[in-house]
Amino acid sequence: MNITATGTGIVLFAHGSRDPAWRLPLQAIAEQVQIQHGSPCRLAFLEFMQPDLPAALAELAAAGCQSLRVMPLFWAAGKHVTRDLTAMVDSFAAKHRELQLSVAKPLGDDAAVQAVIAHWAVRA
Repeated sequence: MNITATGTGIVLFAHGSRDPAWRLPLQAIAEQVQIQHGSPCRLAFLEFMQPDLPAALAELAAAGCQSLRVMPLFWAAGKHVTRDLTAMVDSFAAKHRELQLSVAKPLGDDAAVQAVIAHWAVRA
């Protein structure tokens, strides 16, 4: 996809799955983020699906984003966040010192997300 961007690009980083349908809810979220944020939003995956995180970051950088924010769609800061994600971001940052990169806390650490999940559980 050809994009031209300014501002902060957002990458939603998830585990990935062998089942292509697993991606559909995440794609819907990415589309909503892009609409609400106004700058590009891309999905990236740790394994099984494409693009991987370095490819998604490179696409946004090539499109002109000077700032990139990685949003880990993981419930908690396990090894995929603390080790795998950190290593990929550090490696990309070392090769692209002109960019500002930030990594948010995992999805499950956000109080608003916790409240929505609690509401969902009670409602069910």
